[in-house]
Amino acid sequence: YIKILLYLKEVYMRRILLGLVMIFIISNLALADKCHPPKPSKNPTADELMKAWFDIKFTRYARDYGSVGEVIYIDKTGLKRKKKWMRRRIILHGKRGFDYKDVIIITYPEYTKGLAVLTWAYLDVKKQNDIWLWLPSWKKIRKVSQAEEDDSFMGSEFTVEEITTRRYGYETYKFIGEDIFPGYRSGFDNKTYLQGLPCYKVEAYPKKKNWYYAKRIIWLDKKTTVAVYEEYYDKVGRKYKEIFRDYFYPEDNCWHMRIWEVYNLITGHRDIVHTERFWFNKGLSERFFTVKTLERQEW
Repeated sequence: YIKILLYLKEVYMRRILLGLVMIFIISNLALADKCHPPKPSKNPTADELMKAWFDIKFTRYARDYGSVGEVIYIDKTGLKRKKKWMRRRIILHGKRGFDYKDVIIITYPEYTKGLAVLTWAYLDVKKQNDIWLWLPSWKKIRKVSQAEEDDSFMGSEFTVEEITTRRYGYETYKFIGEDIFPGYRSGFDNKTYLQGLPCYKVEAYPKKKNWYYAKRIIWLDKKTTVAVYEEYYDKVGRKYKEIFRDYFYPEDNCWHMRIWEVYNLITGHRDIVHTERFWFNKGLSERFFTVKTLERQEW
């Protein structure tokens, strides 16, 4: 009788232990599917703000990320052109020296379908990023040098650096105070966004000599540290370009940019990146982020 009781007790304890293990695994899996963006301190420095922003911009709070959307090109006469795109990114957090790997692919229209940019960014910001451009009409891969990071990104007013490579440490930063954002009227839907938003303001100066801008002023949401607005200035102090961002903040904290808009005050051209769908933590393979993937057009 005693042996039976001891046996039943042992079975019972094993079941409890198994149940606790299952609860632990399930809770960890649920937690892994969530994102953990950085939280700003009460009195952040310029460097703390910018580091947090770049963590958000390149989705370092997640394992991987994907999205699809459209880019709308608007010239000074109001004429519009559209392209469709898809983007994938895997965050490596220093694995073999990599920070992240990122690929952007044009999926429409037909005459540019398949055009792609692959970026390998290294954790050491002093090490030059590897960037490849796939030209499907020529069936050719072209390596992009660091000196070309100020070039137009796929014919837009954005530069390669602004879209894929600029990270914390590329500039020196200066905190210039707090302000209320006056709002931004978007060319996407003619609505005014984020009017009255409390912001921190930071000045950023590029470390590269004779770069395409002399300084930029960044407005960062005090609650999230998202850079909602940027002003670009040339060497004589003239503002010549502005960039605006509107973010979506779901409950799982996998924040994502909904509208990313650039306006060139000199040319009068405006380009709008609009995200239609996005997802996080789907288990992307690092093997996808290779030159061979571009050549085979595996998407």
